[in-house]
Amino acid sequence: MADQYDIIIVGGGPAGLTAGIYAGRAGKRVAILERELIGGQITYTNSIDNFPAAPGISGFEYAMRLQQQAESFGAKVLMRNVTEIVPPETAGAPFRVLTARGEYEATAVILATGLSHRRMGIEGEDALISRGISFCAVCDGAFFRKADVAVYGGGNTALEDAIFLSGLCNKVTIIHRRDRFRGEQQLVDELKSKENVEFAMQKTVSAVHGDKILRSITIKDTVTGEETDLPISGLFVAIGQIPNGGIFRAIAETDERGYYLADERCETMTPGLFVAGDGRSKEIQQLTTAVSDGAVAATKACKYVDRMNGNEYV
Repeated sequence: MADQYDIIIVGGGPAGLTAGIYAGRAGKRVAILERELIGGQITYTNSIDNFPAAPGISGFEYAMRLQQQAESFGAKVLMRNVTEIVPPETAGAPFRVLTARGEYEATAVILATGLSHRRMGIEGEDALISRGISFCAVCDGAFFRKADVAVYGGGNTALEDAIFLSGLCNKVTIIHRRDRFRGEQQLVDELKSKENVEFAMQKTVSAVHGDKILRSITIKDTVTGEETDLPISGLFVAIGQIPNGGIFRAIAETDERGYYLADERCETMTPGLFVAGDGRSKEIQQLTTAVSDGAVAATKACKYVDRMNGNEYV
């Protein structure tokens, strides 16, 4: 027999954990199912500086605090990979949430599936991941102490990675395909003040080289087409992220990029199914908007559960 809950939350990042806090406080039976890493992408952040009243906290510590808070209100956090969600066939019937380790049922479901790192899509990349190519400077930077490395990207994540690595590595080259960065100017200014940081602007990574470990990369000038080799031991890729909700398109409509199409009410086309976090199509995808989504989605889900149970929501 399937384990039964009032609300199941798919995804254990900031949005999902915040939803767990709100739903748990409302007295609902809640399970948070996470396939990989509690805290999601925020755990890769060395220092959170733009979240109100918590400057300098690490992403890992923030995620652990969120998990502890959600569990303190009764939410169960389970490591599960959700493979399918079957919506109710009749009004009042539960959702069926299928995983490789069993089936669960819930009156309402919140999709807080977040994002994954975008890969470069070049030959040899997959074979060198964790052998010189990394998507997380905070996780893997210590392996490249005193080495020459590169960061590929131009947003806040890339800039923050370069700053972090500059304190560990001999030289950091930041590679960006445009002539200016998309990230915050404060981060750019900090990088420019560091003597061991070099900038390769209007460049892309066109090839990676190495047998069992990364030994060098080829960078291509986007204006002239000229290619040059850069000997490095580590390449940290931060060229964007892609949404993880593709397998749920049949029940939660997405845009052409794969982001859930839902407004600030976090409602989908399927009654009882809500979305939250960076996987939702919106203007700004930040920690503050993720936790806001979690609060909204959980509140809406609680109302839905009460309505299905014939209760007044106060």
